[in-house]
Amino acid sequence: MDAKELFQEGQGFFVEGKYGESIESFSKAIEAGEKTEMAFLSRGVAYFRVEQFDKAVQDFNIAIDINSGNFRAHFYRGISYMAEKEYEKAIKDFDNTIKIKSDYGAAFFARGTAYAQIGNEYEAQRSIQTAVSCSEASMQWVADHYGMFRTQFDQAMALMPGEDLSSESRNERINNLKEFFDEDK
Repeated sequence: MDAKELFQEGQGFFVEGKYGESIESFSKAIEAGEKTEMAFLSRGVAYFRVEQFDKAVQDFNIAIDINSGNFRAHFYRGISYMAEKEYEKAIKDFDNTIKIKSDYGAAFFARGTAYAQIGNEYEAQRSIQTAVSCSEASMQWVADHYGMFRTQFDQAMALMPGEDLSSESRNERINNLKEFFDEDK
């Protein structure tokens, strides 16, 4: 198989949830000359899925070196940093994601979650409010994957502002968002 065919094979394995096989195919494709941002991004996401975060970050770094405007590479690198509890690095990547794609709600939500983890409630609230104002479709990634960060999600949701801390509307908003995320588990 040539490099493009190996890359396509890797994509097929990825879609089937065979992340180990997809990593192998993406690696063979890269070795055979498919040294594109998509090849490194795809392999990085596969590494992320098998929780090999250091390798994922390495691939996202290469994808960013090839194209610094690839918002997905910045976003996934940030998510990888979140998984490793490197919240400051994650926030920088989410900031870069937002600079590139200002309507990407998942990046605002993830940034808010990271800010909540380092105790910056003000920035957490601002980011989460912006995420909520973005379309639900742009937050689908978080809905599909937030289970990995359940504790951080719950802490971030607790920061949602209302008229007062016992406000029914605040609790209702939090419950509505939790229901939205729980629907897609």
